Amino acid sequence: MSDLLLRDMINSLSQEGQIGMADLLLNDMKQGSLEWHEHRAKYNNASEASVIMGCAPKYWKTSKRILWEQKQGLRGSNVDADNPAIKHGNNLEAAARDCFNKNFNANTIPVVGVKDTYSASLDGFGTDSEGRRIKVEIKCPWKGVDSEVWKLASQGEIAEYYHWQMVHQSYCVDTEQTFFFVYISDDQFLTIPHVSTEEDTAALLAAWDAFNASEPEPDFMLLEDEQMRAWVTDHQNLLQQKALLETKIDQIANSLKDRAGNKNVISFGCKIQTISRKGSVDYKKIDTLKNVNLEQYRKPASTYQKISYEKEA
Repeated sequence: MSDLLLRDMINSLSQEGQIGMADLLLNDMKQGSLEWHEHRAKYNNASEASVIMGCAPKYWKTSKRILWEQKQGLRGSNVDADNPAIKHGNNLEAAARDCFNKNFNANTIPVVGVKDTYSASLDGFGTDSEGRRIKVEIKCPWKGVDSEVWKLASQGEIAEYYHWQMVHQSYCVDTEQTFFFVYISDDQFLTIPHVSTEEDTAALLAAWDAFNASEPEPDFMLLEDEQMRAWVTDHQNLLQQKALLETKIDQIANSLKDRAGNKNVISFGCKIQTISRKGSVDYKKIDTLKNVNLEQYRKPASTYQKISYEKEA
């Protein structure tokens, strides 16, 4: 089926209400554009599902509170279209979709599905060789085979945060088959079928309802008084002094090592010696471990308090 015929089919199915959703739009919106931001502001979006379910990766730097503030217009989007990982994925998406279509004899194009107050951007929606409606979620990991998404996919698993994104997508766009496609190159890719259960959908919608019903608790409680001000000021000043001292210590240590050369030296009670140690084991190169889920061997989690400072604008 040609791209033009596929677009006609999508428009026809959308108008006839045959695809389990209220509307289906051809995805011509550029990520990060004003049109893209305006569309997302109106809906509960699939890419936000993992935040709502409490499993978004920390490096996304998006909590329920931050998402709520964004939807209230109190905070701008933290999606950086110039981020190298995002640019990498955007640049490869078309090639990845072509690879999927070729290898699975499918014809899919990017669309946006809207159902009620929910929206989902699909990397690919269309039909397979037997005319069945399918959709595909494409990931092009920046770190390639070293990425978490690739490692999990190589074991037939989909990262939890992407699972909920796809549950959301399936609620918006009902298809006969759904695929998770991880692409590195035309010669290196993985495909995993995805199934969204009624229980998954119910849990996701309940989480969205709870999120939209009330203001989430702030991520941080404001605690400011004169005692805290004094401690924070002293702490920052001491950290700066520590950094200067560590730099000076490193400079003097390097001078001592240079003066000693390759010999073991003792000077005024200071010993300078050359020590050899074994290299660490590169577990990534052990073939027998490549398909082993090492998470089962992880030690129990622990909690700790971390002190950090906001960067000045």
